[in-house]
Amino acid sequence: MWQRKQTIFLAAAVILTVVCLSMQIGSYNTAGLDVARVYNLWFTDPLGHRHYDVWPLFAILLPTAALGAYTIFIYHNRKIQALFCALNALLIAGWYVCYFVVAQTVADKTWGAVEFRPSWPAVLPAVALILYLMARRAIRADEKLVRSLDRIR
Repeated sequence: MWQRKQTIFLAAAVILTVVCLSMQIGSYNTAGLDVARVYNLWFTDPLGHRHYDVWPLFAILLPTAALGAYTIFIYHNRKIQALFCALNALLIAGWYVCYFVVAQTVADKTWGAVEFRPSWPAVLPAVALILYLMARRAIRADEKLVRSLDRIR
């Protein structure tokens, strides 16, 4: 199982997704001062209170990590594995759409004129998306190889 390159791609994508889940993904600033720190499940205000208005980010990224981990272990069914890789890529793209929408709406609703600054862990899902697409390509290449070998027999 671990000798296949797509398994390594999938494992790296799951690790990056879990790291992103546990780190700060942005902050709201006004006049150079942090107003709030944004995580996938909550954001903290200057008084240290947690507000769970950004929970959709968590609700999208957690199933992505779980589905990616499951995808590693269904290596016997390459078609479903390729399908799950594509589904994870779509979920991560949806996470970015939600990320930008939440970044704008929470700021407007809560503080008004503040600036949102993404943190470097917000790039990790994009790297995971690339890894999912690379894994899908490798899975489809394996499937094509198996079909060609079946044809020869």
